[in-house]
Amino acid sequence: MLKRSIFILGLILIGSFSVLGQEKGVFWKISGNGLSASSYLFGTIHLICEQDFAMSERVSDKLAQSNALVLEIDMDDPSLQMALMANIYNEDGQKITDFLSEEEYQEIRTFLKERTGMDMDMLKTMRPMVLMSLIYPNLLECETKAFESELMALAKTNDMEIVGLESVNDQLSLFDLIPLKEQYRSFYTYADNIEKGKREFKKLIASYKEEDILALLELVSESPEYKDYQEVLLDQRNLNWIDPMARMMKKGSMFFAVGAGHLAGDTGLIQLLKKEGYSLERLNL
Repeated sequence: MLKRSIFILGLILIGSFSVLGQEKGVFWKISGNGLSASSYLFGTIHLICEQDFAMSERVSDKLAQSNALVLEIDMDDPSLQMALMANIYNEDGQKITDFLSEEEYQEIRTFLKERTGMDMDMLKTMRPMVLMSLIYPNLLECETKAFESELMALAKTNDMEIVGLESVNDQLSLFDLIPLKEQYRSFYTYADNIEKGKREFKKLIASYKEEDILALLELVSESPEYKDYQEVLLDQRNLNWIDPMARMMKKGSMFFAVGAGHLAGDTGLIQLLKKEGYSLERLNL
C-alpha cells in the first residue's frame, strides 16, 4: 500500500493544457544550449496493466548510455518509506466523517470493505491520497507494472546513479495546498462511480500507448482532482524542475523519466526547455 501511495500524483497524471502546436510523442532527445552530451526525456504512466506494458529497446539503450536516471523523486532513497509512514494520517486528526455525510460515509465503508476487505472505521483519519491508493487496483483490475520500477532495475543493472527532481516531502506537501474537504469529495466521487473511473483509465492507457498527448490532456481536463489545482500540481512543478534539470545536464547525459502529462502544454517541460534554448527531438519508440 505504501509503495502505491507514492504514485498518487502520477496515476492522476497528465499535465497542462494547450491544444495548439503540440506533437505526439513521449520520448525526446534534449540537445544544444551548450550541452556537451544529449539528455533524454521520457514520459511515463506510473501504473499500467502488465499486458499493456512495453519497454522499448530504444528507451533501454538510451538509458544505458546516460550517466544517471532522474525521476520525479528518488525512489531508491532509503528514507522514502519513513517519509511515507509519516504522511499516512491527517496531521491534526481530521476524519473523513468530518467531510462526508453519514450516508456517503457508509457507502464508502461498504465499498472499501467489499473491494479491499478493510474496515473504513479503522481508517477514518487516513489522508485522502492514501485512501485513493487503496482503490487504484479496482480501476485497473489486472496485474500491474510501473515504468519507474522497471527503469530503476535497468539503472541498477548498469550501476547508474538514481536521483530525484524533488523530495518526497515536496511532492506530498502539494496536497496540503488543497482543502481536505475537496480531497475527500474527490475520493468519494471516484469510489461512488468506479465504473466511470475504469472507463477513463482505459482511455488513458490507450492514449498513452498511442503517444497522443492531446488526448491525454483532454482526459485530465475533466478530472475532478486537477480541474481547480492544475497550476499547483503540475504547472508550477514543471517550472520548478527546469533549473535543476539544467544543472544536471551540464554534468553529463541525464535520463529524465516523469509522468507523461508533464511534457505537454505551454508550461509543459517540452516548451519550457525550448524556451531555455534547448533543442528537443522526438524519438520514436
